[in-house]
Amino acid sequence: MDLFKPRKALIEHLQKLVETGVIRGVEQAEDFAEVMDGARQANHSFVYVVHDKSQNFSAQGKSSIKQTEVYTVILAWRNNRPSRSNHSHGMDEAGEVKDAIDWHIHGWAPGGQYHSKSTGKPFIITDSPATFYRPGGWAFYPMAFAIDIIRTRPPIT
Repeated sequence: MDLFKPRKALIEHLQKLVETGVIRGVEQAEDFAEVMDGARQANHSFVYVVHDKSQNFSAQGKSSIKQTEVYTVILAWRNNRPSRSNHSHGMDEAGEVKDAIDWHIHGWAPGGQYHSKSTGKPFIITDSPATFYRPGGWAFYPMAFAIDIIRTRPPIT
């Protein structure tokens, strides 16, 4: 089983928000690490999908394990952009985008090539890390989502 199958499905699902113009792009953990290391600049209105942790392990008999995988979607936003509300901080728009992301993911279950008995549960919103800020007017808004998966013991050959 591909343990990170939900991450791949989540990235693909977020691409729909790019297509509708809600966000500008979707990147992954290694891209976010480069931003945090200062190796490159963040992209305004992009999200970064990061595997946060595995938790809540429980045995389901001798041949399977149920666990919760938590993924954090981090919205990068440059707050010095003009806003529709004339507050000139851009925070109103960031809040609208964050809300759209929350509702786009919460309750969504991977389907298609990503659907299986092990990933059939929907993503649910969970406690997120705190918003953090970087020089140049950058704000990063983390949103955490959890999905239960069931791992089965591979056959021993």
